[in-house]
Amino acid sequence: MDKEKGVFERLASNGYPARAISVDHLDEIRRDVETLHKEGLIDEALFHTRLRHLNYRIPEELPSAKFVVVVAVPQPAYKITFHRRGRDYPVILPPTYADGDEIDQRVKEQLNQTLGLGSARFWQTSLPLKTLATRSGLAFYGRNNITYIEKFGSFHQLTAFYTDFPFAEDHWQERQALPTCGKCVACIDACPTRAIVEDRFLIRADRCLSYLNEKTADHLFPDWVKPEWHNAIAGCMHCQEICPHNSLVRNWSEEREEFDEQETEYLLAGRFEGERASTMNRRLSRLGLDLNLFPRNLAALLK
Repeated sequence: MDKEKGVFERLASNGYPARAISVDHLDEIRRDVETLHKEGLIDEALFHTRLRHLNYRIPEELPSAKFVVVVAVPQPAYKITFHRRGRDYPVILPPTYADGDEIDQRVKEQLNQTLGLGSARFWQTSLPLKTLATRSGLAFYGRNNITYIEKFGSFHQLTAFYTDFPFAEDHWQERQALPTCGKCVACIDACPTRAIVEDRFLIRADRCLSYLNEKTADHLFPDWVKPEWHNAIAGCMHCQEICPHNSLVRNWSEEREEFDEQETEYLLAGRFEGERASTMNRRLSRLGLDLNLFPRNLAALLK
């Protein structure tokens, strides 16, 4: 047990706080999600586009898997600058989008160095990451349905891997909300769409800007969405910027990408085909974005 504690301490000291839960809980993880869906607490469209594809079976590629290791990787928000008609338009990309594949690879390498030692194997999961993080005690749920970890609040990305490493301790527990959420209404007051409400802990996803602006560009924003509410090229930062648990990181951002006037006009025109579209999509993919979000989201921000 002390040896395992040292493993998690080493992971955390290297910037990868982690927990492990037994694969014996896979059915319970599935029920966590399906129960919320059956009770009507998860938007139907959200369930079918984001959650229906999840796989709660031990992978054939690693039939000896005993645990799932879930890891949080602290990450800043990124600033992306668009240039148009002689003006600079800096916009925000929230912490949970960019470098997903790179982060997965970094985490796998770190797990191999810390746990593998040439013997343990790892295979990436297709499981609900927020459920894994809160069920393992790695993270707390916020009222805004975003996960929060120690020191870095919601400024992190989650990933998880099956492993045949024989942990002695199973970190499985009941999901917990941030202790202060019961008395705090900061995110409720800050949410312009009223997606966060007092009478339920799950947000109304159909009104969440993150959900609305992650749809493809052929879905117009509802008429009730005001232009001034838009604040990010994808996702939304209204509730995260105001949350007291982000007090240490809310200003943590880095310059990341820049699009010149010609590139900005191309993205606003919305006529994507050929090699140029492929090249642009490869560039956007590093940010966790793709051309399906344009020109709608960019046009909304530039207004």
